[in-house]
Amino acid sequence: MPTLATMAKRNLSRTISLARQRLDAEQGAVIKDWGGRLPLALVYPNSYYLGMSNLGLQTLYGLLNNRSDIVCERAFYDPPHKSERGDDPSLGPVTIESQRPLADFPVVAYTLTYEIDYYHVVRSLQAAQIEPLSINRDDGDPLIIAGGAAVITNPLPLADCFDAFVIGEAEPILEELIDTLQEYAYSPRADQLEALARIPGVFVPALGSGDGVERQWVRDISTTEAMSLVLTDETEFNQMTLIEAARGCGRGCRFCIAGYVFRPPRYRPLESLLNQVQEGLKRTDRVGLLGAAVADHPQLAELAVQADKLGGRVSVSSLRVDNLAPELLDVLSRGGTRTVTLAPEAGSERMRQRINKAVSEDQIIEAADKVGSAAMNRLKLYFMIGLPDEEDEDVEAMANLGLAVKERLDAHGHGTELVMSVGPLVPKPATAYQELVQSEAGLVKHRQQILQHAFRKTGIRLRGDSPTWARIDDICSRSDQRLAHAILEMEAPSAREWMRAAGEWNLDGPLPWGGGPSPWSAVETGITARFFERELSKHLREKATIACPPPEIGCNMCGVCGGNEIPSYSPTIVPLETVTAEAVVGV
Repeated sequence: MPTLATMAKRNLSRTISLARQRLDAEQGAVIKDWGGRLPLALVYPNSYYLGMSNLGLQTLYGLLNNRSDIVCERAFYDPPHKSERGDDPSLGPVTIESQRPLADFPVVAYTLTYEIDYYHVVRSLQAAQIEPLSINRDDGDPLIIAGGAAVITNPLPLADCFDAFVIGEAEPILEELIDTLQEYAYSPRADQLEALARIPGVFVPALGSGDGVERQWVRDISTTEAMSLVLTDETEFNQMTLIEAARGCGRGCRFCIAGYVFRPPRYRPLESLLNQVQEGLKRTDRVGLLGAAVADHPQLAELAVQADKLGGRVSVSSLRVDNLAPELLDVLSRGGTRTVTLAPEAGSERMRQRINKAVSEDQIIEAADKVGSAAMNRLKLYFMIGLPDEEDEDVEAMANLGLAVKERLDAHGHGTELVMSVGPLVPKPATAYQELVQSEAGLVKHRQQILQHAFRKTGIRLRGDSPTWARIDDICSRSDQRLAHAILEMEAPSAREWMRAAGEWNLDGPLPWGGGPSPWSAVETGITARFFERELSKHLREKATIACPPPEIGCNMCGVCGGNEIPSYSPTIVPLETVTAEAVVGV
């Protein structure tokens, strides 16, 4: 039988071989000599497939490698597979470009999109033979930093693992951050941390957060670009150039992080986007336009039509049915769009008003009618259950709505499939529901059963997330420093182990942080506490909040903009009372 050392050597050999295979299959990877440059490993703590589908990772990779004095290489964490002998021993992830271990880099930067990947962060550090807790690392160890959507609102769960966090969008402080890393990369750790803490938007847990670290965001988005640099077949967006057409959303759904911490909505100018399209078409004919509120871009239809004329097969990440121009639908169809997803979010008018998703049932049925008439292959409807103040009657209304949509689709005779995707609400930090108790798993299961019974033998496909995993997501999202220690004691990333470890560290109570001051008070997102109080009050009173007004008008409502004009494209925003269902076009 092979020894553990022999198995580890074989595993490392396989890891290096796989990295080389992936590099050979890519277009656009940046290979640099390390001489005279600062090496930085950019880590996505999940599979290569998921990481290379992430535009944030791709954008950072390009921005960092634009600096001649930086070598940025990518690494991913594919958890070890079970073998007949148990878990294969691993020496940790290696970078795609040079196949070096993370411990060889003076700086290791994680981009964190999903809280559930926190387990992978801890395990990837261990697999890389880097101490997972910052207090145990010394001057000879890499500096471990993190950024991304998951830590903008609450960096505390992994605060004992990371030396520093970048809070918000990277572009405004990236040059200063790189200059600081260059100057202090090989300095004593105490000097590194003090230098990083002086940068706006950087949170150094060992030095505290003061009154809260201010979230950074780009005021003039026309000064930036965000597009995928590396193409590969091994992604969800196979051989597609992804381009960010819009950033942020001002619709204000009360459960949605994107609607709050990426405020205000900003839109890239048409000319700039077309230049990026032309650049992308040099490598592939597939173009994906992304953004939380890309449908609100005032020139979206023109952009798609012009991209089509340039020879691009266009897809758009999200659309609202009420502004779908015929020429845009035609372009999307030629680009291969076959699935449309609508997000009504709640089944009854009452609940949609409460969550500030003021979409009427008639509008949803009308949208389904358009999908059926267009002979699309599939319509997906996204809903949540376990919303604050939800009753069984609201879920029954959801079931009736699904049946009505199915009937309307069938009337067109094109065989359009209906998929109902229903997930439990996870109250997130920096939303109106940030301090509410998540619905109990038993209640969520009961309401899932209402839908299962209603859709039996109807041809409707019902998909639902596990209430237990939604609970784990809640723990990861709203916990404090104890989470990292709980993960260290876990034997496997199973739901049973998650809940056992959470219980041992007292994270499994109604509120994961145990009450008292919220952990996310370490971050200042710009939205006032008073605004969140008003939003929760409006939920109880079933009152809508209008969407963010155009930047040239200015607004002091939530506190982010402070009445300052934001130099970006702005559409005519319709009050939420009249907004139709949001449509997300599947690729």
